[in-house]
Amino acid sequence: MAELQKSINPESFRNELFAVLREHSFRDPMFDAVQSGSISREGIRLWTLQASLVVRVFTCFVSAIHSNCPDRDAQRLLAENLWEEHGEGKPERDHYALIRKLARSVGATDSDLDNVEPLPETAEYIEHCYDVTRNKTLVESITALGIGIESFMPAFFGALATGLCSHYELSADDVEYLSVHASEDEAHSRRALELIETYADTTDVREKARNALRDMLLVKRRFAEAVYRHCSKAR
Repeated sequence: MAELQKSINPESFRNELFAVLREHSFRDPMFDAVQSGSISREGIRLWTLQASLVVRVFTCFVSAIHSNCPDRDAQRLLAENLWEEHGEGKPERDHYALIRKLARSVGATDSDLDNVEPLPETAEYIEHCYDVTRNKTLVESITALGIGIESFMPAFFGALATGLCSHYELSADDVEYLSVHASEDEAHSRRALELIETYADTTDVREKARNALRDMLLVKRRFAEAVYRHCSKAR
């Protein structure tokens, strides 16, 4: 019995997930491009358009996890996440409204935003998120989104916000979408990890969670690199 309890120790599983993150770590090339000011303003406009496609449906991913969640406490945390994504009842602070504001600040029009076509890798990323949140277990889906996506956002979006203000003369209001995520997603990923540690109570569940995290990291990397290639060509 002691052997079994040791094998499903929550702290050791946290370390296993961090090991997967290290194994598949990569630096989104937009990070350095914006930090150095080397990418054009048009390139940033193109980035916001592709990113907006993901933001527009991100609440659907969270809703799918919530609808399949059997535990009331976990449901409540997911509902709080949704409430924040929707701007806590303020339409102008809905996260999709905020990224549209960011896109407009670098030259995008409402028509651009309404009619943007996804890159193949953007479409693959969105479809993968739909699949994991609709068809996988609670632990797999929370691991993929909460650890595979949201755990990276505070550092990445915080750096983008700083770079956009420093090199492209955007205001704090323009980059509100980024700064909001730099603060909120740290809490989201922490709460996700707590849920994962609670419900990843067998070796089989743990293995599925690790695989879900690996898959998400690989798809997300293809998305990030493809979007950067697309944006870096713009002058």
